[in-house]
Amino acid sequence: DGLVEYGPGGTILPALAESWTVSESEDGNGQKYAFTLRPGVTFHDGAEWNCAVAKLNFDHVLAPPLVTADYHGWYGTPGMIKDWSCEDDGTFVITTKDKYYPLLQELSFIRPLRMMSPNLFVGGLESDPLTENSCHTGWGNITTVDPDTGMNVTVQCAGMVGGGVSNGGQVSGTGRWKYAKMEREGEDGSGPIKSIHFEINDGHWDAPPSGRNGVKELVVKAYDSHDDVKAALLNGSLDAVLGSGVLTEADVADLKTNQTDNFFVSLTEPIQNRIIVINTAKAPTDNLQNRKVIIHAVDKNAIIQKELAGLDAPAESLFPKDAPYSGAHLTPRPDYDFEKATLLNCPAVN
Repeated sequence: DGLVEYGPGGTILPALAESWTVSESEDGNGQKYAFTLRPGVTFHDGAEWNCAVAKLNFDHVLAPPLVTADYHGWYGTPGMIKDWSCEDDGTFVITTKDKYYPLLQELSFIRPLRMMSPNLFVGGLESDPLTENSCHTGWGNITTVDPDTGMNVTVQCAGMVGGGVSNGGQVSGTGRWKYAKMEREGEDGSGPIKSIHFEINDGHWDAPPSGRNGVKELVVKAYDSHDDVKAALLNGSLDAVLGSGVLTEADVADLKTNQTDNFFVSLTEPIQNRIIVINTAKAPTDNLQNRKVIIHAVDKNAIIQKELAGLDAPAESLFPKDAPYSGAHLTPRPDYDFEKATLLNCPAVN
């Protein structure tokens, strides 16, 4: 879990923070977010959730060398946070450098500002974010110039206690499902991953309702091909398939249309569009007229029918209309109109 989570329609829901207030920062430039932390929460390994743990996680993720674009600075929040501190054991405060409206949305991202048990930090609650940072050991030592002091700062990546799941160790958060075990192929267990097992976290404030009387374990299985996944569904050894790319579009369409007695297929609203990027800085697509010709000459619906089994709708913008702040319907529409494309491509007549 993170402090907050992403809800339907872009709403921000409480998670490890039960509530929050936003006020102007003391310098008048940024904002102060005061998060009231959810009480009574424990990590899967039994460690207590409190403000010291929240600060520990932020200390490690936002150590100066790690907020560059090469590491955690691939999005805006790491560069916009000025400082973070504990007002008391149950109140975590974040202050931004400037007014940054996406802060709450970005705190809902699945990485990097999710909360890990203090028991998995080298050094525990007293872990030093510079000499014992939880960053992957493969990153080595990372040095950068601290913009506030002008001095070199080095982070030494120590990884997690036990090396993490991929090295036979553990992982411990506070989420609805907790890691149980991983199985690998081969007699000595050194082959490719075969399955990963999760157990329901009955103590979670929002545990799935079925967990207490129904599903207790979730097993994520690996298959060699799309065909193997579909075969497992059809023979009953696999209960569900989630996400894109696991089955081919044709197989999804077949299950949705021809296997309705045995399967229920649900397609959510799109969370991203498939796009082709036109380089506007290089000829011939640096010419607006040429770009208009291309856009109106491409029959997106025909491509969807042939390549995606008709499961998608033509996209008209970079982001899906259901994404926050992306619902504007702009004109003229970039629709398929071959006649218009032909006319736009006609040479000028003097």
